[in-house]
Amino acid sequence: MVNKHIVKRPQRWDRPFAGDNMPEDTVARILSSTYFSAMSASNFPFSTSLRDIVRNDCRVRTFQKDQLIVRRGEYLNSAFIILSGEVTLVSPPGIDPKLWDKVETPSRKKERTLFTWLKKSVHPEVRQEVSASAASLRPERIEQVAILIPNLDELIKDSGVKSKTLSVDRIFGESSVLSRNEMQNTVVAKSTVEVLEIRWQGLRELRLREPVFKQVIDNIYRKRGLYDHLAGLPFFSHLSHEQLQALSQEALFETHGEVEWQHSFKKASQAAKHQKDDSLLNEPELMIAQEGDYPDGLLLLRHGFARVSRKVNHNDYTIGHLHMGSTFGLEELYRGWKQGKSQTLNYSLHALGYIDVIRIPSQWLETHIFSQGMEHLIETELEHSKAHDISDAHTSNAPPINRELSEFLVENRYINGSKAMMIDLERCVRCDDCVTACASAHDNNPRFNRHGKSHGRYMIANACMHCEDPVCMIGCPTGAIHRSQTGIVNINDATCIGCSTCANNCPYDNIRMVNIRNEEGQLYTDAQAKPIVKATKCDLCTGTGGKPACEQACSHDALIRIDLKDITSLEEWADR
Repeated sequence: MVNKHIVKRPQRWDRPFAGDNMPEDTVARILSSTYFSAMSASNFPFSTSLRDIVRNDCRVRTFQKDQLIVRRGEYLNSAFIILSGEVTLVSPPGIDPKLWDKVETPSRKKERTLFTWLKKSVHPEVRQEVSASAASLRPERIEQVAILIPNLDELIKDSGVKSKTLSVDRIFGESSVLSRNEMQNTVVAKSTVEVLEIRWQGLRELRLREPVFKQVIDNIYRKRGLYDHLAGLPFFSHLSHEQLQALSQEALFETHGEVEWQHSFKKASQAAKHQKDDSLLNEPELMIAQEGDYPDGLLLLRHGFARVSRKVNHNDYTIGHLHMGSTFGLEELYRGWKQGKSQTLNYSLHALGYIDVIRIPSQWLETHIFSQGMEHLIETELEHSKAHDISDAHTSNAPPINRELSEFLVENRYINGSKAMMIDLERCVRCDDCVTACASAHDNNPRFNRHGKSHGRYMIANACMHCEDPVCMIGCPTGAIHRSQTGIVNINDATCIGCSTCANNCPYDNIRMVNIRNEEGQLYTDAQAKPIVKATKCDLCTGTGGKPACEQACSHDALIRIDLKDITSLEEWADR
């Protein structure tokens, strides 16, 4: 009989976002503020009341004048509403981020590494406590050094970037949260400012229950997201603030596909495996633009991934992929304008999951780009778009890596992975040193499985890929699975309640649910004798100060952690 240790089963709000720093008078103050006072408590169920959302999913933070709040390039798990004071929002492309880099000190990394080795146990999946303190374990509460930028106005003036002031009741950070993308703006306190920070789980509930609030947030997301995306592209760098605003009014903001695309994709994957027909992987895709049609505008991808294909002998072949910042249709529009005759699209464009697209009308391009002597901008953008193409092996002598493997990566959505584990099976000697090293770095518990889908000599192992679009985070009730500022997807063990949502959402089966034990090896169970489980996955050996242990341990150069949408780096590694 297995020894058991009975504990209370973890619940969603065991550890509030603000810890113990959300007294009732603060809750009442927030509920009386502009947005919340317009909400109806009757729209929320008893189990997820409006007051409980404020008390548990929100916190109030104060920043001093000139203090950096968030910066361009960071990933956010929260949106912000200004309660008092003002902030400066610096638009893309922003100022050199090196001016305010937040770097973890080496001593901190050594401290974490030492702690990892000291806490090793002979038992699997040991947890010292199921109910650890929020203050010590919530990732959001890790102390950060305040960064001041006292000369921001001068930096903005010298660099020529665009900025604006946001005051009370204005919202920022919503774009990064809703799109699960990097922050496009840098935000600095213009005066002493107080903000309400709403973590993603609370924002999701408010948008779900309050249609008016949802409309406000979504309008801000579309309007600001459209402007910020245009301002951050070199193709529009010559435009003034007024011209960008005018373009924002003319451009169309479109969405294609499902936000929770992983469900239809997993069904297609199962069907493809059962019927041994990989073409079924493309069934969930939506057509955005079709080969042979006449384009009515330039398409800019703001979020997500798209597949570029072409018909060859009645078969639809993957030619390449596009991701955030890519364009589609420019070559046909430009050549059609130069020749005075409309050109049809050479390729088709399909949504891989959920994507945001900005459509620039062809008439605007002809007036403000094509007829203004901007050939250098056009040629640069055309060259940039070709960087994502796969060489067409049907018309060239391109090696297999250029088409077949890349087609495999695109159709299986592996291009979503920024740190995927790729193994060269011809170099791998099955020594399991990578697994042993992973176990040594994680309290004798490996965080990946050395198997997965393969194409030829290459295999994508079942290890967290730290995706650009981490759909595993959708639906997590506590925010336990979250993305760090640098993009690493982590699981906060203290706030994981074992609901399995993240594991069920992962399209690649890279998250496992495990039974946990105390230091004596006893299983944690609840009063009904059901085991307490936690989600576990690769964390890229965060905090050790070096490469992931799996990659360092491979003495045969058979394993790499790589961004699979970077075809150039992939080819360099394959041809090493």
